Amino acid sequence: MTESSVIGANPDMWYGLQLHGNLDIELYPEIARRAEAYGFADVAVHDAPLRRPCWPLLCDIARATSKVIISPDVTHPWFQQPIVIAMNMAHLDELSGGRTLLGIGRGSMYNFVRMQNPSTLVGLEEAVRVIQMLLSGERNEFEGKVFGLGPGPGLMFGSRRKLPVHFGTHGKKGVQLAVRIADGVRVAGQWATGYMKLVREWAEDAAAQLGQDLSGFELITENWTYLHPDRELARREARRLVANFLPHLGFMNEFYGVDADEVEAARAASIHGDVDALARIRDETIDLFMAAGDSDDLRKGLDRWQTAGFHAVSFSGALGPDTLVALDMIGEEMARRRS
Repeated sequence: MTESSVIGANPDMWYGLQLHGNLDIELYPEIARRAEAYGFADVAVHDAPLRRPCWPLLCDIARATSKVIISPDVTHPWFQQPIVIAMNMAHLDELSGGRTLLGIGRGSMYNFVRMQNPSTLVGLEEAVRVIQMLLSGERNEFEGKVFGLGPGPGLMFGSRRKLPVHFGTHGKKGVQLAVRIADGVRVAGQWATGYMKLVREWAEDAAAQLGQDLSGFELITENWTYLHPDRELARREARRLVANFLPHLGFMNEFYGVDADEVEAARAASIHGDVDALARIRDETIDLFMAAGDSDDLRKGLDRWQTAGFHAVSFSGALGPDTLVALDMIGEEMARRRS
């Protein structure tokens, strides 16, 4: 992998976007163009059920830009086979002129298809191997425990190169696997720095055990973002949004000591529509996981990340009640910090 293809190779702060598939279809190219003009390094699209599919959106973004890295963040091989992911990645890599990165993880939301979570780290590792074999033009067969690759002609198009890989993961074992076979991790829902410090320790310990240098390995903190000049509006809506995520954060809730009553309140609001329950979610809990508020909140949060020694921050979601206004707020803060 060349230095230019490693996200965050520049020692300065690196900024990315993770867009979700719930925006107006015409908005994605405009967001991407504006993000590139502001100096974002990466524009990714979350691959999630029941939202716009990430692959055509990524193609729209590729056509609208010329510099940013473009990636699914993240896709997963249990809703679509590794061979299908490889086909889409090869197409996107060719269309973008080699500006792609594979973001992949174990996935979630399997309940929508009445499926018990089938994902394992063994399967994730095998999926990455199959995808890279296909992308690089290898013709070898592979027999894994979960995924395999039989005899065949291989991909009939593409650049024939292996791509950088980032794992979407929160867990220690996922981080350890990423250090061994990938180029970075992207950890969602991070605005307080404590949990990412733990992730960094896991990565450092794994690298030491493997005798590896972590200098090219990326630790990317992703926050759920809701920004607007009207701080009260942004905070009110952020409380509603964090309720959707809070019941699913598991060990992170335990790590930060989030009260069980707040988790139950979030579940009541997000699943059962109990709007009154939102009042039980504390402001301090919102600030653990979300960049929510106005420009001052954004500035203070980025100051914390720099002080903690992290240099890669990605903003995730609709960004605010008006996506372009929120993007401008982030872009203006980026410009201020670089001046």
